[in-house]
This record gives sequence, C-alpha cells and structure tokens, in this order.
Amino acid sequence: MIHARRLLRKAVKGIQRNAPLQIALFFLPLVWIGYFAITSSERTEALQQARAHGNSVAQLFEENTERIFERVDQSLLVVRALYAQDPAAFSLKFWAAKAQMASGDVVQFSLIGSNGYLFDTTTGYSGPPLYLGDREHFAKVMELAEDRLYVAKPVFGRASNKWTIQIARKLFDHGKGPAGVVVGSISVDLVGRFYDTAKLGIGGTLVLRNADYIVLAARGIDQGTVLGQRNPGHVEGALRDSAYSQYWNWSGSEGRANRSNRLITARRSRVFPLIFTAGISEQEIYSRSQARQKIYLGGALLLTFIILMATALHWRRQKALDAAQRELRDSLSKFEDALRNLPQGLSMFDGDDRLIAFNRQWLDAYELSPDNIRVGMNFREVFAHQEAVRDLDAYLVDLKDRLAKSENTSNTVQFPDGRVIHISYGRRESGGWVATHEDITERKASEDRIERLAHYDSLTGLANRNLFRGSLDEALDKYLLHHAPFAVLLLDLDKFKSVNDALGHHCGDALLKQVAGRIKAQARTVDTAARIGGDEFALIVAPGPSALQDDAATLAARLVQAIAEPYEIDGHPVVIGCSIGVAVVPEHGTRVDEILRNADLALYKSKNAGRNGFHLYSPELKAEADQRDILEIELREAIWREEIEVFYQPIFELSTGRATSVEALARWRHKTRGLIPPAEFIPVAEQGGLIGELGDLVLAKACRHAVLLPDDIKVAVNLSALQFAGGTLVDSVMAALADSGLAETRLELEITESVFLADSQENLKTLERLKRLGVSIALDDFGVGYSSLSYLTAFPFNKVKIDKSFIDRIGRAETVAVLGSIVQLAKTLNLSIVAEGVETSEQVEKIRALGIALGQGYLFSKPVPFGELLLQVLPESERQAVA
Repeated sequence: MIHARRLLRKAVKGIQRNAPLQIALFFLPLVWIGYFAITSSERTEALQQARAHGNSVAQLFEENTERIFERVDQSLLVVRALYAQDPAAFSLKFWAAKAQMASGDVVQFSLIGSNGYLFDTTTGYSGPPLYLGDREHFAKVMELAEDRLYVAKPVFGRASNKWTIQIARKLFDHGKGPAGVVVGSISVDLVGRFYDTAKLGIGGTLVLRNADYIVLAARGIDQGTVLGQRNPGHVEGALRDSAYSQYWNWSGSEGRANRSNRLITARRSRVFPLIFTAGISEQEIYSRSQARQKIYLGGALLLTFIILMATALHWRRQKALDAAQRELRDSLSKFEDALRNLPQGLSMFDGDDRLIAFNRQWLDAYELSPDNIRVGMNFREVFAHQEAVRDLDAYLVDLKDRLAKSENTSNTVQFPDGRVIHISYGRRESGGWVATHEDITERKASEDRIERLAHYDSLTGLANRNLFRGSLDEALDKYLLHHAPFAVLLLDLDKFKSVNDALGHHCGDALLKQVAGRIKAQARTVDTAARIGGDEFALIVAPGPSALQDDAATLAARLVQAIAEPYEIDGHPVVIGCSIGVAVVPEHGTRVDEILRNADLALYKSKNAGRNGFHLYSPELKAEADQRDILEIELREAIWREEIEVFYQPIFELSTGRATSVEALARWRHKTRGLIPPAEFIPVAEQGGLIGELGDLVLAKACRHAVLLPDDIKVAVNLSALQFAGGTLVDSVMAALADSGLAETRLELEITESVFLADSQENLKTLERLKRLGVSIALDDFGVGYSSLSYLTAFPFNKVKIDKSFIDRIGRAETVAVLGSIVQLAKTLNLSIVAEGVETSEQVEKIRALGIALGQGYLFSKPVPFGELLLQVLPESERQAVA
C-alpha cells in the first residue's frame, strides 16, 4: 500500500511538471465522448429516416397494388354484367379483346360453371374439359352468402401455365341466379414489379398477403418457399386492432433469406382483403452510419495517436535538448568544420549587433570580400555597400521587433541583378541572432510558374476557379472589415456548344480566347475576371463612382453587347451570345455559397428569358427556384402514380377533312393548381432527370389508346433530346409497342433539332435503329433552328412540321417564298409536310395553294382528352361499340 502511494505521488508530480501530458489527459476523454455521442446520434437519425422511408414505400405499394386490383375487379363486374345479358351468345375472348381487359394487369379471365368446369377463358384454351371445382377460388366463392370479391391464394394456372393471384366473384345468369364464378388471374410478377422502384436496399422485402395471411406475392425473399403459404409472422398481432403498424422483425417469420433483422411496415387495405408489408434490413438502415462510424473511429484513434505521439515527441525532444546542452561544451571545437560544410551561408550577430561568426558561403551569397569582413564589425558596417536593402536602420528595427515576438522568423531579399536570397533568423538566448542564407533564385522562378498554373487558366490567361474563389473570399473579408460592397457576375455563353461541335475544339478554344479578351477589355483593373468552367466565366466587380447595382448592370449590358458582336475563327464567321446573372453584396448575401447561388439563379432566369441578356437577383427568383423544387417532387409522385393525362390534337388532310394522325400531348392535372401547362412542367422534368420516365409513360398510354382508333390513323409522340442520352429509348419504344399490340407503322416519333445539337452521331444511330423498327420519324418546329435544312439531308425523315411562326406570317411575300422552297425540297426528298398552328380559313387557302396537304391547329381542333378524340375520328357505329 505504501509503495502504491509513492508511485501515485510520483505520477502526480510528473503530470504537474509535464504540460503536454496534462493537455493529453484533458483532450483524450473529450475525443472519445464526442465519438460515442456522434455515432449514437447518427444511428438514431438513420432509424428515423428508415421509418419514414418504409412508411412511404408501403403506402405506394398499397396504392399501386390497389389500382391493379381495382381495375381487375371492375373488369370482373363488366364481364358478369355482359354475361347476364345474353349467356348463350356471350364470348369472353371477344369482349376482353374489345375492351382490352386481358392486357397489362391481367393474365387471363375465366368463367367456371356451377358444375366446376371451365367453359370460357381469354387464353383460348381448346383442350379436354378442365375441372376447376377443387380450386379455392371456386369453392370459397360458391360458399359465400353475399356477393363480394374473394382473393384466393396463388395457383399455377392449368390454362395459363403461370403463377397467378386469383380474384373471383359470383357469376349470375339472365335471371340473376348463380351460374358459377368469374375469375381474374393477376400475374404474381406484376404485383412484385414495384420492388424495382422501391429502393429498399440490400435485404429489403415486399410481401402481399390476403385476409387469411396467405402470401400472394413476395420480393426480396425466396418466393418459392412462401408463395401460397399461410405466413402471418408478427403482422397478425401488429394489425389486430389497426390498419397500420411498424415493428422490428427479430425472427424468421417473414421468410428471411439471411439472418438480418428488419424494420417492417405493415398496412391493411381499407378497400380489398389485402395486407401489405415492406421490410428494410437492419444492415441497410445502419450501413451509412456504420461506414461513418468507422471513419469517426479512425479519426478518434488518429487523434488519440497524434496526442500521444506529440506528448512522446515533446518528451523525447526535451530530453534531446538537455543532452545537447551537456554536449555543447564538447562541440565547440567542431564548430568551424560545421560552418565550412554547410550548404547555406551562415552568419551570427550578438545582442549589440556585432558579427561573431560567419562562413564562406555567406560571403559569396552577398559578394562580400573576406579581406573587408571581420568578426566584431557592426551590422551596418558589414552591409554598408549592398544595394538590396535601401534603409538598413528600418530593416534592423523590424528584424529585432519580429525576433522579440518569435524565436524564429524569415525574410527574402532580392538583388538588382535578379538574385533572390532567403534568410531564416533564429533568436539567440544570449541576445542577437543566427541566420542561414540560401540562394533560391531558381526555386523562386519555378514556384512563380507553378503559382501561375495553379491560379490562372492556361487557355485564356484569366483567373481560374481556385483564384476566383480565393478572390471572392478576400472581397467578403474586406466587406466585413470595411463595409466595401461588391458584385458578382456569372456568364454563360449561348450557342457555344453548337459552334464547338460544328467547327471543332480547336476553333472552340480560339473562340474562348477572343471572348476572354472582350471580357478583359470591358472589366477594370480592380475587377477580377475568371474562367470557371468550359464556357462559363465570372467577374468580381468593385464599386465605382455610382451605385453598385447600376455599375454592375451597366457592365453586364456592355458585356452582352460586346460578346454578341460577330467573330471570325479560322475564316468562319461565328455569332454567339451570353447570359449573365448578377448578385450584389450585401443586398443579395454575405456568404460565398449564398452569393454564388443567387447569381446562378439570376443566370438561370436570363437563360429562361430567351438568353443573350442579364438579370439581377431578386427574392422572387429564389421563390421561383423553391417552387420548381416542390413542383419536381410533386411531378415525380404524379409519374409514379400514373396521374399524367394524354391529350390528342389531330392532323387533318386539307382536301378531304379526314384525320390522318393524332399528336399525343402530356397534360398534368394537379390536385390543387388544376391543369399545369407542359411549358411549365416539361422543363422541370428535363432538369430533374424525370423526362425519361415521363416520356415512357406518355408513349405507353398513347400506344394503348391508338389501338382503339381506326387502323389508318397514326399516333405521334414527341421526344426530348434528353431521352436519347439515357440509352434506353429504343427499348422503351419496343416495350410500348409490344405491350399495346400497336403496329410499328402506326407510331410516329417527333423530334426537334436539339436532338442533333446534343451528341449528334450517337443520336443519329438511335434514330436509325428506330427507323429500322418500322416507326415513322418527323422533324418538328422546322425552320426555326440553327441549321434545319442540313438535318433533312443528315437523316431520312418521313415528315416535316412547319413551325407556327411561318403560318402566322404567311401573308408576307418573303414568307411565301421561303415556304415554297421548303415545299419543293420536301417533295424532292419525298417528305410529308404539315402546317402547324393553323387558326384561320385564310391560312388554309394559302397553305393549300403552296401544295401543303396536311394541317394542324385550333381551326380544326384543340388538344382534347381521348374520349373526345374518339367522338371526332370514329364513325357513329364504332363510337357506340366503344361506349
């Protein structure tokens, strides 16, 4: 005990004498307390996010599946009603094909007589009599006292040869007596297809059960082991008194393929006897937090190691210094040898500014003669004849002041002949200093070159992104200290990409150099001009004699005008423009991210306003950006839920008034804002990466509708250039045709010249693949693009649509002349021509006189829903049949 106390007192004294050890003992507990607090917080946040995501997925899974069951149940009711009208003449296959009931959601419909034998089906079964009286969906429905929908367990269909979910209702004859059962078979794979979009991660599960907890469909687990089995798991207890529950599944009751625990979200349908569960594995929930936990652990260990190593190094350094002091007396004799062998020059002065030691390298560095320099000379005497420092007294006062504040300091002296000497000073304990002198002329020149490359754009000579950000930080610091306002201009060149693609990168680089020259010519020396991207530039504008906003607006207007003036690049005349966004400090922000974001919002406004102009930031722009973000989220949900409607505007043959095709147009009926125009939500879809999903949805709906139109009417669908970039456009077209059964020759795809401006070679290959499928390709908005005529020879189009702007000006002689040339060219290339935007009878007469056979516009028909379209294009007899 006494020995332990002595050791403890000795340790306490050691800690009290060792300041680094005290710091280590203070900070080490803080490091590990912080580590455990952060990791615990992130796990809690990860679980909260998983609960919200699981609830969202389960809700969407419920809504998606209920829509499928609702459509099939409606079809069951329609079949039952049609059968009851005339049982003897009723043909299930005929009515299913006529109403397209056995497509998409349904594998087949079947009619089972009261004797249990199948007597009609949409699959066209022609084998021996098939007895289904032993099937659950027949027996249970026949036992029901009331008329309601019954959802049976999945079966492997004897007629369809597929695993399907059977939903059934009683069948009645003409006298409303029971005649058997009508059954709709839904593909198990169709219900489970939602899993691909649910993003539940590794180990995620989706399970659909009926009211008896029989598994109807499952994803993320071994479906073969649970399909058709009663598997209540925890969900039976969780949903006993409610329609929603969320719980942890700690056992294998959900049919897990591994031992990972899952967070289960369960919902009971209020419409159908169905139960939905979505599971997210514990591994997926905590994957990100666990990855960050490893980083935090590594950081904590690293900090612990650094603290301990710093303490140890300080201890070792202190021991080394003590040893050095003991050995110093024994090393004096070796001092001169050390001075002679130093690569740098060395000088030492005492507290009275007298020279007490030096070496030959020091004399050479300053071109001093050893005959004129001796120990004991005053600092001013030594350097009396040098030319690098004009005021020796001021230099010496500054040196002593810095050494008084710090043991070490440095300085750089440049001689008139260009040589640069770097001096490192160390304060001596007895007063004065010791200094090493190194000739860094070559190194300084190399560092200057590297500095130039690191902060300036090699092509234009303007500041690069790094220097621009540094200058912006300095301007903000200056504002915070001295209230000096400034403005930031972001510039983006218009039509540069088309010039770069047409003339090549060499010409594009030459154009960027000339643009940079014009920007420097307009900016002042106090302004900072930078190239921050491919064709993106920026300026930091200091205030002038007038108001800063006026200065910035005036400069922006000059830049727009200067950059828009024609260029000549390798003998080619080139015309481009620029869009500019302006943000002013402090009115538009006092943080770097805030300033750049607001300038970018103003730039976005300039581009959307027609380009080749400028805008100053205003709070309304942020509100518009926030509204776009909200609209994007709502649009994504609308696409998932297939709430996008398709309207149609026919194209008529002017000589007969017959509709030859209809153009499919996307319409979004918002739940609160009503019908949102395409000009508002299509750009949101393109910018948010939703245009592919939106295009696929419109394409699929248009093809399904087209099969109900007369065979001589085509359906035209517009394509965005961004759909080509996805690489799946051809597959989407093939899938839409296959799912709908529409003939390839009845589909027409409309593109604009933007398809050629973006990666034209790859897009041409995609167009050629589409053409080989048999679909028609039309060039829309013809005549308003950059080089529309050249596109007619680049690809064999089937049709061109003359832009409405020509039709509006058809009363002018020059417009008629241009249209005449277009018609002649189209006839030579064997192309159909459509006049868009026809609104008056006079326009019809003039375009017919020019030889244009087809027209589209409000004079004939506005875009209408599919039901109204049928009334326009179907004969009376077919309208009644469809109705």
